[in-house]
Amino acid sequence: MTGLRELKKDAIRQLRLTPAGRTLLNAAAAALKPVDFYERRGAAARYNQRFPSDRMTLANGYALLPSGTLPGTPEIIDTCRRLFIIKKAAVEASASAGKEAAKEQRKKRGFLKNLLDNDDLRAAPLLLDFALSDSLLSIVTNYFGVIPRLTRVDLVYSIPRPMPEEHIASQLFHQDPEGVRQAKVFLNVFDVNEDQGPFMFIPASRSEAIVSAMRRQRRQAGARDEVRYRDDEVGAQGGLADVVRLRGPAGTAAVVDTSRCLHAGSRIRPGYFRLCLFIQYCTTRENAQTFDTRPFRTDPVRWLAVRPWAATAD
Repeated sequence: MTGLRELKKDAIRQLRLTPAGRTLLNAAAAALKPVDFYERRGAAARYNQRFPSDRMTLANGYALLPSGTLPGTPEIIDTCRRLFIIKKAAVEASASAGKEAAKEQRKKRGFLKNLLDNDDLRAAPLLLDFALSDSLLSIVTNYFGVIPRLTRVDLVYSIPRPMPEEHIASQLFHQDPEGVRQAKVFLNVFDVNEDQGPFMFIPASRSEAIVSAMRRQRRQAGARDEVRYRDDEVGAQGGLADVVRLRGPAGTAAVVDTSRCLHAGSRIRPGYFRLCLFIQYCTTRENAQTFDTRPFRTDPVRWLAVRPWAATAD
């Protein structure tokens, strides 16, 4: 079963590198769940007429949102900071000591921590309202052409590793495995410069060309085709010159298709940390948080984004 899942992931990964491949994958998704697909597409067409947006293009696969772009950002930052004070204390109190702590630091969860659970979201409904606000949802829905599934709203807390120059896991460039396309929002809760290890990415069309070239080079060299790429591999294709870094004051944000855009981050320098509000929208069914859907039952657009059967794992 694991082998079949890996073959499926690799097939999707290969097909979504080209427009023709993405068309094929979208057609297959529509054929598997035609009622759901056409319901989401029809609702998106009506919604996008009311709230058009060209911030996120198919060629680039991202939108940069300077601090102050999104209405309600000051209240969101205040809410995130208050939650962070509580969660940070809990993280530090439960941290293991000695050899176990060092062992954890060699893993992704040792330097990147997801802080919020379903109870936190129910206690802070402003975060869900923000994720479903027209200012954000319109960017994503115009990009997808369908109403997406909201899968996560979280606070992501990144801290330094003992060997900050040794990059592992999501610190290396990669594309995410979920679906054909997705959109992730990263909003800096505090000011971010290079010390805080900003989220960084390469626009989609360049990423796809770079990934094709790196995979071809690996095949020619007889090397294993891993899903993560070192800086020197990306640099050999001229990709480092195209990197966009999410730096700036609190409230600076980006919406990025991380299935298409090569990206990396959390390269935190000693003595610093980074905190991002993280929101994920998918076109496919993925593992998801459980949201309080009651406020959205009479809203056809937001109900599609959060309705129970679409916001739970298969």
